[in-house]
Amino acid sequence: MQHASTASRLRSQLSSIVIGLSDLIKALPVRRFERFSPGVVVFAPEFYFAEPSPDQRATQFALKRKYEVFLEILRIMLRGAPHELARQLDEADKRFRDWLELNCSWSVTPSPIENANNAQSAAQQLEKILGVLESTITNDLILVPDTNSLLSAADPTEYRRVIGQDSFIFMLLPAVLGELDHLKIEHRNPEVREKARKIIVRIKGWRNQGSLALGVTVDKSIIVKTCHSEPDMSKSLSWLDANNRDDRIVASVLALAAEHPCARIILMSGDINLLNKADAALIQTIERP
Repeated sequence: MQHASTASRLRSQLSSIVIGLSDLIKALPVRRFERFSPGVVVFAPEFYFAEPSPDQRATQFALKRKYEVFLEILRIMLRGAPHELARQLDEADKRFRDWLELNCSWSVTPSPIENANNAQSAAQQLEKILGVLESTITNDLILVPDTNSLLSAADPTEYRRVIGQDSFIFMLLPAVLGELDHLKIEHRNPEVREKARKIIVRIKGWRNQGSLALGVTVDKSIIVKTCHSEPDMSKSLSWLDANNRDDRIVASVLALAAEHPCARIILMSGDINLLNKADAALIQTIERP
């Protein structure tokens, strides 16, 4: 089973946006500015896009919303990047956004095909930045189970048949560990309390074998690790709520993706709300066994 890295998923998202924008631009009529009138010289671009139809505006709106998701995730991936790379992203964003907004620009020509090509060229700097993220080659697969997945199957070896791979990193998030601690004490169902307790005992057993922060090998080829830090929600996606456990899981997975942009990261869950949020954040998901 093949899964794309976060960087390659972003590249696919950008490609979809560029194709949609190119098709839109090729369908838009181009008008010429009346630059001269008696006694007045207007300093302005020679050509501009005609007013889009309602359907074309709807298409533009959908592309803009898709691009905002792409850009927000890309900025998360580049957190802590060198100042020069951050500056390049700002410039690339401005250049591409001019086309996305269909602004009057000196780059607009009377040829719809040439305009579409110019819009594609404006996306090339964004593609180069994605290339920086993709420059680290890794075959790591990081599997992130949510709490209900662990309650269903606490043994990492049981996940091999689901993902179709023997070797992977089994990553335990703070939000999941915290919920297990809560369930073992406060859940009204004694069976759930006992399941949570047994999972915690298992995790403590791995911890006794070595540092879970560095990783403990299980059954020769699975590395169990714990993520020690809660995500900085103020620097994650704008629509995530710090008080919502599912949102913290999404933010944690994105933070992992920023640390390992070329790794294949899979969130395992059966929670439809969490799965939907992960889809919106371009996170690869699989339903729990």
